[in-house]
Amino acid sequence: MLKTEKGWWKMPFDNSLINMQTPGRVYALCKLLLLDSYTQDKLMELLQPESPEKTQAKSVYKLALDGGLIQLGNDKKVKLQVPEKDVIEPKRFEQYIVHLAFDDTRFIFGRFTAWVMSRGEKVLNETKEELADQFFNQVSRNYTVNREFNSTNILGWLTWANYFGLGHTMNGVFVANPSRRIQSVVENDNDLPRGEFIPFKKFMNWLAIKCPELDGGKLNQEFNNQFLSTQQLSFALSLGLRTLHDLNVITLKYTRDVEDIWYLQDISTHEIANQVTEIMVKG
Repeated sequence: MLKTEKGWWKMPFDNSLINMQTPGRVYALCKLLLLDSYTQDKLMELLQPESPEKTQAKSVYKLALDGGLIQLGNDKKVKLQVPEKDVIEPKRFEQYIVHLAFDDTRFIFGRFTAWVMSRGEKVLNETKEELADQFFNQVSRNYTVNREFNSTNILGWLTWANYFGLGHTMNGVFVANPSRRIQSVVENDNDLPRGEFIPFKKFMNWLAIKCPELDGGKLNQEFNNQFLSTQQLSFALSLGLRTLHDLNVITLKYTRDVEDIWYLQDISTHEIANQVTEIMVKG
C-alpha cells in the first residue's frame, strides 16, 4: 500500500484486477480529468454514456481511485492526482504507471510479474488456471491462505503486461519477451553510455535498478536463484536481449579471455549462441 497525507491507499493493480480495467480506459479517464473536475456521476456519464449500469466505467474508476491516480474531493468532484506532464504524453503515462507497479516489493502485481518472467519456456504451455495454482503453491501460500491471483486476475494481468512491454499474447499464449520494456527504459535514461561497449555486468546492475521485475531486480531475486549464482539469464531476458540485438537497438558481444562471462539461454542458430561479456547501447 502507498502512503498519502490522508492515509493509505492500494496500488492500482490489487488482487481484484480484471480485464475491463485496461490501460486505454485508465488513460482516457485521466486525460478527461485534465480538462476539468467532475462529479462522480458526471464522470461516469462521460466515460460510458451508452450504458445505464456504467459497469465498465465504475470498474476503471475504482482502479484509478484505489491507486491514487484520482481523488474524490470534499466538493464531491473527482480530481486528477497524476502530474499533468505525465498524462499529456502516452509514453510518459506508461512510465508513471509502471513505477507504481514495480517499485514496491509488497505489491502482488509485481511479485506475480517477476515470478512469471523467471519461469522459463514452460510458461508458454501453462493455462491461466495452472499459473494461478502454481503461483499459490510456490509463492503466496507461504504468507497467506488466500489465492491472491485467479484466472480472472491473470487475464487482467496479461493486458497490462502487454502494455508494459513485457511480452505479447499470441493465440492465447503469453510469450515473455521484455524487449519493449527494456527499450523504453533505455530511451528514457541518461546513465548508460551510448555507442561504446561496456561490461555486461555494468548493464545488468543498471537493469536491476530500472526493471526490478527482471533478472537481478529486487522483485525477481527470490525467484531466480540461478541468475544470482551462475550469471545465467532467464529465458525471458535472453529472448528480450536477442530481440533488441536483432533490431539494432543494442549489440551483444562475446570476447574470449574475458573472465566475467554471462550466459543467455542457448540458441545455437543465433549470432549470439549463449555467452556474452559486453554490450553496446546504440545512440
